[in-house]
Amino acid sequence: MTPAQVLDKQSIREEMLKARSALDPADRTTKSAEMARRLFAAPEFVDSTDILFYLSTETEAQTDEMIRRSIALGKNVYAPLTDKQTGELKISRIPGLDIPFVRGAFGIREPAESVVDICSPSVLDLIVVPGVAFGVDGGRIGYGGGYYDRFLERHKAQRVAIAFDFQVLEIVPQNPRDSRVNKIITEKRAIRC
Repeated sequence: MTPAQVLDKQSIREEMLKARSALDPADRTTKSAEMARRLFAAPEFVDSTDILFYLSTETEAQTDEMIRRSIALGKNVYAPLTDKQTGELKISRIPGLDIPFVRGAFGIREPAESVVDICSPSVLDLIVVPGVAFGVDGGRIGYGGGYYDRFLERHKAQRVAIAFDFQVLEIVPQNPRDSRVNKIITEKRAIRC
């Protein structure tokens, strides 16, 4: 990556999304399983009782199996809801993945209105954070809407990103409104930030 690209969030975002889309689905599944193994061994996970997981899209590190296993381990699991009118994330407790889901804002899965159980984010011990690219210092490039940045700014639970190893760069451009993560877990390593 050239220095000019390092300074340009949009270029990094486009490059990473393209690389993620190019992953073979079987490879994505295998790498996601290795991320899950590392996550479940992490003290942040072991010591948590209330976890916010993002509901993965087709090209992201897959969270469905992580959610199933977390619930089986007795963890309380929550999913984000995007409120486009307020620009905020809300959280809903989910009892499992056998509930009805709808496509919410930006086409991302969310619990259907009939099963939404809005909770205060203050209950969270751990937030599993999505992103497009991460710096080894915890810097994060998201999808550009700022929803997670605003949410993370107000809620101080442990923040663990799960990402494919190629999504981790030495540094990513940040501005004062960007929120960082405490740890990044990939299929190859866990990085304390």
